[in-house]
Amino acid sequence: MFVYYLIEAILSILGFYIGSELIVKGGKEIIHQGFMLGALSVLPELIVLSNLLFHKNFYLALSSFFITALTIYTLGVAIVNVSVFLKWRKRRISIVNFEERRIILIIMGILLSIFILQKINLEIGIISLFILSYYLILRLHEVKFSVRSLLFMLSGIMILWIASNNLVFMSSKFLPSWAFTIFLFPIVLNIQDIIVAIKGSLSSPELGPQMTLSFIVETIILSAFTLSLAGLLGGLEGVFIGINYSLLALILVSVTMFILFNNNNLSIKESIVLLSMYSLVPISILLHA
Repeated sequence: MFVYYLIEAILSILGFYIGSELIVKGGKEIIHQGFMLGALSVLPELIVLSNLLFHKNFYLALSSFFITALTIYTLGVAIVNVSVFLKWRKRRISIVNFEERRIILIIMGILLSIFILQKINLEIGIISLFILSYYLILRLHEVKFSVRSLLFMLSGIMILWIASNNLVFMSSKFLPSWAFTIFLFPIVLNIQDIIVAIKGSLSSPELGPQMTLSFIVETIILSAFTLSLAGLLGGLEGVFIGINYSLLALILVSVTMFILFNNNNLSIKESIVLLSMYSLVPISILLHA
C-alpha cells in the first residue's frame, strides 16, 4: 500500500512539472496571455460546479465557489508578487491596460446584495450572466493565439487537473478530516494554478503581471458564471443561503483587493496584507461549521 501511494505521489509531482512547463511554454506565444490562462484554468472548476448546480446541490457548489475565490484572491495573487520579489527583487507588480477594475466593483456589489438578501434570486442570475457575457466579449477580441499555443496550454491544464485531483485523494487518506477540510482542501483546489503562477513568475519578471491578471480573470469568470447559473436554476424563489461567513470573508477580501489595486499595481507589502487575509479561509469554515 505504501509503495502504491509513493508511486502516486511521484506521478503527481511529475504531472505538476510537465503541466506547468506546457502552460508556460504555450503562454509565451499568446498576446494577453494573462486573460487566456485565467479563462482556461477556470474551466475544470466550472465543469464541477455546473454538475453540482444542475443536480441542485447549491450548498456545496456555492461553498466551494466562496472558498476557491477567497484562496485565489489571497494566496494566489500574493504568492506571485512574493515570488517575483524573492527572485527578481521587484517590489511592485504593475498591470498595463487593467480593464477588470469596474467588473470587480460590479461583482462586489452583487456579492453584497446576496449577503443582504441572504439568497441568490433570478434577477441576480440575469445580471451576472450579462456581466459574464459583456466581459468575455470585451476581452476575447483582444486575444491573439495560435492553435499550437492553445493546445500546449489546454494539455498542461488537463495534466495539472488530473495531478491535483490525485493529490486531493492521497491527502484525504493521510490527514484527519477536519485538518484536510479547513487547511488543505482550499489550497489543493487551486494547487495547479498556484504552481503555474510560481513557475511563470520565477522564469521571467515580465510574466509576474500576467500571472496576477490570470488569477483576477479566473475569479471574475468563476464568480459571474456560478452566480448566474445558481440564480437561473434557483427560479423565482431563488437559492437561500442565510448568513454565510465565507461570503462575508470574500466581500472583505474583494474590497481590500479593489483598494490595494487602486493604481493598477500591487507592492510586496500589500501582497503580505493579502497573504495574511488567507487566515479568513479557515476562520470562515470554522464559524460556518
